[in-house]
Amino acid sequence: MFIMQTIVYTPANNIENEVEIISQLLDNGANYLYIYKPELDDYSLVDFVETIPEQYWKQCISTSLIITKEFDLGGYHFTRDIVQKNELYNEKILAWLNETNKISSVTAHDIEELKKYTDKFNHIIVSPIFPSISKENYSYDWNMEELRIMISDFRIKSQISSLKSQIFAVGGVDENKIDEIIKLNFDGIGLLGALWSEPENAVNNFNQILEKIKSYN
Repeated sequence: MFIMQTIVYTPANNIENEVEIISQLLDNGANYLYIYKPELDDYSLVDFVETIPEQYWKQCISTSLIITKEFDLGGYHFTRDIVQKNELYNEKILAWLNETNKISSVTAHDIEELKKYTDKFNHIIVSPIFPSISKENYSYDWNMEELRIMISDFRIKSQISSLKSQIFAVGGVDENKIDEIIKLNFDGIGLLGALWSEPENAVNNFNQILEKIKSYN
């Protein structure tokens, strides 16, 4: 039975009771936590990760390789700057992630990037799939039918591939978008604005989205 995976992102800026909310989201069924703190340097990230209960570290994905290694996190996300660096450098990181059974993650911002990444990374984040909730005027005009066919073909090929890859829809995802995401054959979703635009309702909003997903199983 196919079970859609769920990523929850941290809010970009620290908020009250953030770690308590994150813990509830993971306890309630979120598969991964992407640590999204673009304004924090590695020293500040250390302080933040130390506030997350250790039992969740294997579910955490960071954009800092230093933090991923220091805390033995579950994986590493290649930012656009990093992925466009020397290919040999990236291959060495990918080899280390594979050897240590950690998740390699990258964002595809268009069809060409998606084609390039699908045979290299475990998590491919297609973003923004819809107009962003958390970022004003942040969107991309995807050809949804082309995207659906490509993801379907990829899923068939991945069944016989040694690399376990999944494609996630991120950007503007909320309960009302689940029907369309299911039809597009995504393996999972990532949630940011749907949770943190109303932190006091983050857990309830997540539960409603999860129930919508479960209704398809």
